[in-house]
Amino acid sequence: MNFKQTFAKKLREIRKQRHLTQEQLAELVSVDFRHISYIETAKSFPSTDLIERICKALNVTYSQLFDFELETSREDLILKTTNIIKTLDDEKLALIFKIASGL
Repeated sequence: MNFKQTFAKKLREIRKQRHLTQEQLAELVSVDFRHISYIETAKSFPSTDLIERICKALNVTYSQLFDFELETSREDLILKTTNIIKTLDDEKLALIFKIASGL
């Protein structure tokens, strides 16, 4: 999933938490409802001006709207995990091993 898709998913999630339809959000931010649909399907990305209006309409901060991590590939997860494990002392390494063995 790329940045636009991840942003789209987050916006849709917050909008639904606020019990708003795309049409209602569009009205609150003064755009056509199709524009919200395009954003939520990652066909379009909002301008900074529209992001500001969306944050106000949803009563969220910019950081809440962009609070997501892009999905990481399996290879990246293995590399990052390996790098973390290499820095652990013996006690913590043993604990991680027990946790992983129990999965």
